[in-house]
Amino acid sequence: MTDTRIDEARAEAFAGQLLTDFAGAGSTALTVAGDRLGLYRAMTGAGPMTPAELAAATGLHPRLVTEWLRAQTVSGYVTSDGETFELPIEHALALSVVDSPAYMVGGGEIIAGYFLALPRLEAAFRGDGGLPYGDMPGCLHHGIERFFRTAYVNHLARQWFPAVPGLLEKLEKGARVADIGCGHGVATRLIASTWPASTVTGFDNHEASIVNARAALAPGVDFHVASATEIDRYGRFDVVAFFDSLHDLGDPPAALKAAYEVLEPGGIVVAVEPWSADDFTTVVGNPVARANYAASTALCTPGSLSQPGAYGLGTQGGPTARLELLTAAGFKGAVVAADTGLNLVLAGFKS
Repeated sequence: MTDTRIDEARAEAFAGQLLTDFAGAGSTALTVAGDRLGLYRAMTGAGPMTPAELAAATGLHPRLVTEWLRAQTVSGYVTSDGETFELPIEHALALSVVDSPAYMVGGGEIIAGYFLALPRLEAAFRGDGGLPYGDMPGCLHHGIERFFRTAYVNHLARQWFPAVPGLLEKLEKGARVADIGCGHGVATRLIASTWPASTVTGFDNHEASIVNARAALAPGVDFHVASATEIDRYGRFDVVAFFDSLHDLGDPPAALKAAYEVLEPGGIVVAVEPWSADDFTTVVGNPVARANYAASTALCTPGSLSQPGAYGLGTQGGPTARLELLTAAGFKGAVVAADTGLNLVLAGFKS
């Protein structure tokens, strides 16, 4: 017979966990509001402020500002003596200091996008599994740009690329670089500005992202609407990069094979992917894994399933699966870097 006895302590503990998660979700909504309304920016470096002072500085409704500040206080985002409220600089680094290595407030816009897209996600579950990236709300697209920009600005030139043998030498001498799945082009422009002897071409099949990328066009950079398997139309390259995009593609094996074909002899492919473990049971409760699996379920996997190939790699397939893809495409592959449990950097080398 099945044991139907209930562990009341376990049930209570889980209910507490669920309440904590719901509280966090509510706080995320208010965090997005605080970001959009300029409340965090107004508090940054301002010291203790009364609600009336913050409302005056932002032109917002005093009563709602008061309630927002109290909510932020009980969530631990701001501090208060009961009369005045202050945003600690350590918290501002995550919420309002754009080039800080801790800046991640854009992630709230991604979460907001999940909720806005829930009806479409439910339809994907009941249907063929596909939910195109272009059907996701604009706040998610811009949230992705802001959230991932932090890692690119702080790690790409300082940690990721230096870890890849021979890559810096190519870029310093002048290389043709393809950025596949470039989105709004943050990494594309960063490579061009850091290594001005090189030229960088960004490719994405999401036209709205390319329009956004072109709006901030910089020297040594151009952008095209194209899939990962269409880049051969634009010549040959010395470096092909996938920044947090390989797992989003409908056919990663075909994309890597296309990258191999367009690379010059001695060329290098670099794939930055979300940190993951080969065995998901080893990361139960890990907040990074929780965030990544949420993204994989709500965004990345259904996005892949909506494209030709419908491979559905997901964000959390583990480094071994990604290395196998590199090897199958003809590359000699390796994991070359990982930063703070957030990203994996894989490199493939063409003979």
